[in-house]
Amino acid sequence: MRNSKLSKIGVVAIASSLMLTLPERSRGEDRGKDVIEQSSQSDLGLGTYSRLPFRVSVSLRGGYDDNVNTTTFDEQSSAFVSIGGTVEYHFGSPRTQLSLTAGGGLTYYLDDIRGVNGDNYDSNIYVSLSATHRVNPRLTFAASVYASYQTQPDFALNVALNRQSGSFFYTSDKFSMSYLWTPRFSTVTSYTLGVVNYDDSSVGAFEDRIENTLGNEFRFLVLPTTSLIAEYRVAFITYDTDSIRDSTSHFVLAGIDHSFSPRFSISVRGGAEFRDYDNAGESTDPYFEGTLIYALSKWTSISWTNRYGLEEPDVPGSVSRTTFRTGLSVRHYFTAKFSTNLALFYQHDDNDGFESFFVRSPAFMEDSIDVVFSARYALTRNFALEAGYNFTDVQSDIPLREYTRNRFWGGVNFSF
Repeated sequence: MRNSKLSKIGVVAIASSLMLTLPERSRGEDRGKDVIEQSSQSDLGLGTYSRLPFRVSVSLRGGYDDNVNTTTFDEQSSAFVSIGGTVEYHFGSPRTQLSLTAGGGLTYYLDDIRGVNGDNYDSNIYVSLSATHRVNPRLTFAASVYASYQTQPDFALNVALNRQSGSFFYTSDKFSMSYLWTPRFSTVTSYTLGVVNYDDSSVGAFEDRIENTLGNEFRFLVLPTTSLIAEYRVAFITYDTDSIRDSTSHFVLAGIDHSFSPRFSISVRGGAEFRDYDNAGESTDPYFEGTLIYALSKWTSISWTNRYGLEEPDVPGSVSRTTFRTGLSVRHYFTAKFSTNLALFYQHDDNDGFESFFVRSPAFMEDSIDVVFSARYALTRNFALEAGYNFTDVQSDIPLREYTRNRFWGGVNFSF
């Protein structure tokens, strides 16, 4: 059953990717004409080439991890080396914008580490795609696709376990259609697909799932910089094996999008979620999400996100949890060559208890904090030195779920 579901997901993902690349064909129709015109104005055969339409970056790093397996007992530490790379492609026209980033990396632990996928290494592969196409002044299509296959937990994803539990596949893909009905009134209709799938079947038994969400925003422009929003969403969550968690949620939300200036904007949604479990009753809970983006200057930028509401639990037997999470990201350039990045993520979970004839899961609270700091110094246009530090701390009412982790690394980056 699971292989069949993943096969269908793969077909959908491939088809979506092909559809999103269609705008490139229209650009290719005039490529021959462009080459002829450019050739007549240049000296062929002199070694003059146009700039590549994409950017490639390769990094080599070394570091130390004091708790590779993210556990509070029998902690295993190790030095490590890693290699990674990314490819970026950007295309823009008055009607179509496309941005594609793909990358991956491999980390090898020098000591004999048990539990990292059964080997001394872990991997990370991801692809991120965003595209918009303006059909006419009223109608616009947009897509945002992210997919990854990774081993280590990522607190920025807002999904999966907060500890190392083997490799997993994750994707979150949103497709939307915006239509301007009048100069002040518009709607945005969207569909979002989410998938979580672990290689370890013992973890996948209570984590593997598919989430389908349909939504519609009603937007009213009250000021040139302010829009009032009313929104409805319906979400269907289906687990591969743990069907007691299957549910349908209805969201009724109101919010505002406001730009204080071209460099400072906020987006806020708030309301209620009405969740109906197929086999575990009903629940009504408050829901809130907000985003703030502020470019203090050309040297400093800030992004802050917040969310409060029901989420999927990461322990067997529990049906749901109430989570507050916040994430702050700050980038600062001290000079044109020297820059720093700081990312801070905090998460508070109230896990609901659950009891049946076979399983008993007590209610408990858990707090997680993850801090990532990195610095980069560009020696040349293509070559840079990098260093970073990652601190993770999980505090829980269940002592065996607690752990603290420190990771230090340094390396070089080459891009062209």
